[in-house]
Amino acid sequence: EISFPIVPFMRNRIVVQGISIGHRRAFERMNQAIEALGIRPVIDKVYGFDEVPQALQHLEKGPFGKIVIATS
Repeated sequence: EISFPIVPFMRNRIVVQGISIGHRRAFERMNQAIEALGIRPVIDKVYGFDEVPQALQHLEKGPFGKIVIATS
């Protein structure tokens, strides 16, 4: 169970999204393609799961890259 302020998520249309990668072979091919094409996400800052309030404050400033919440 987690708890965090929901209003900033709704107000800013923040999306929490997981991914499903299918079977292992598809995952490996995806990673090979990402590596071959040099695809890299622009990450502004990584926060720990216990730092969600700080991450939301940062998000309100309109960062250029992605804000990441690490779950481990």
